[in-house]
Amino acid sequence: MFSKSVVFLFLMALGLLFMMQEIALWVLVSYLILSLLTFVLYGIDKRNAIKELWRISEKTLQVFALLGGWPGALLAQQAFRHKTQKRSFIFVLWLAIFINVVALGYSRYLGL
Repeated sequence: MFSKSVVFLFLMALGLLFMMQEIALWVLVSYLILSLLTFVLYGIDKRNAIKELWRISEKTLQVFALLGGWPGALLAQQAFRHKTQKRSFIFVLWLAIFINVVALGYSRYLGL
């Protein structure tokens, strides 16, 4: 539930910043596309884990989260009940979220 709230608030803030012309459309679209792609990657990895097939590396999932797909990662964790127990993975995911949000804020501060 907490994760869904974080994602909702972040996407609402992005939408508001876009409407106020504080961020470009490509930023909003990038977050949405990366989130969708990350969500799909989690789904594929979960399916492959169940079927004992080739898995998507944790590093790949974390990189997509860091690049902006973290809203999709948080939603996928809940939807698929995947990657919710391994503490080291969760720590790195939240670190990636923190770095991504700080980078977005800093870019706004610099007017980029």
